[in-house]
Amino acid sequence: MSITHEEAVKIIEPFYNLFRSTKRDWERGFNSLTDDWKSWDGNNTFRNKADTRPFLEGLFTQVPDINVTNLQIAVEGEWICVRSELVGTPKGDFFGVPHTGRSFHIMAVDFNRFTPEGKVAELYHCENWAIAVSQLRGDLP
Repeated sequence: MSITHEEAVKIIEPFYNLFRSTKRDWERGFNSLTDDWKSWDGNNTFRNKADTRPFLEGLFTQVPDINVTNLQIAVEGEWICVRSELVGTPKGDFFGVPHTGRSFHIMAVDFNRFTPEGKVAELYHCENWAIAVSQLRGDLP
């Protein structure tokens, strides 16, 4: 299966818009996913679609101005790889770091497997939260 860059963006954009506080549309975001979608945060651990919304609502409550910028998108077969930057300012303590008003800006790398129908079936993701903690503490710019 081969798709263009523009087709890849169309497939993934509704879900990534969930991470854009000014473009968030829960219905469109979750409708872009298959019913049995999995969000893998480890080789053997994942959240399903039903568990993901409460998790994200909690994250967005903690970081209401969260925003993602997709910096690079690559397509190979049924996979869309996205390198992005995630930024935000927690409104309280975050990852055990006392609130300082500082922001974080971290790299995220995602592999999205899509179906012939144009829905995302799996997401393998890695975010550099250790860098976020260092930035929130003031150890890194």
